[in-house]
Amino acid sequence: MEKWHLIKKISFSFALVLLLNSTGTSESRAQDPAVYYIAGAALTTVLPGFLFDLPQPDSEQAYTKLSASQFDAVDDENKAYDFSLEFQPGWTWARIKPLVGITGNTDGSFYGWLAASHDFHITRHFVINFNIGPAFYIGGDKAKNLGSAGVLRSGFEVGYRFDNAMRITGSFHHMSHGKLLNPDINPGTEMIGVNLSVPIN
Repeated sequence: MEKWHLIKKISFSFALVLLLNSTGTSESRAQDPAVYYIAGAALTTVLPGFLFDLPQPDSEQAYTKLSASQFDAVDDENKAYDFSLEFQPGWTWARIKPLVGITGNTDGSFYGWLAASHDFHITRHFVINFNIGPAFYIGGDKAKNLGSAGVLRSGFEVGYRFDNAMRITGSFHHMSHGKLLNPDINPGTEMIGVNLSVPIN
């Protein structure tokens, strides 16, 4: 029992760190208001899961996820389309599941990421997922300049979970470096997409 309480304390602290990192510096928050929406999604999904130990029916389920999204969907300065492939292994540590993904963009850019994610199941079929982690961005000739190859990618998904554990979700993600890696250039960008998560047995 004491071991479980220790894990919960560590996990709760980790969730708070993820939340604080998603908000960035005060200057970046003023420039990129999308981080407020993501922070709000984190507060309403991650923290209740830890506080009340809500069920996670897919904690041991591995997934391959296919996604299509609009790049720079909010600013509409360098609009393009992303096509992504993501893998989520079938294990969870203290409610946190790792994931790794890669994206190709129609403007010639590429980026990949490693993230920590958390599932919040409102019902067995309605799920919200919050995820955050570092990404490496390689911009093409016509791509948006994010000011740094290293960025933080954070966001959430909302959607339906079928009885066979397959998911169809809509997603909103933000990428920027919060002026930590380049004090002069930090436009940030948002991606709005649809996702199909296929369980791997």
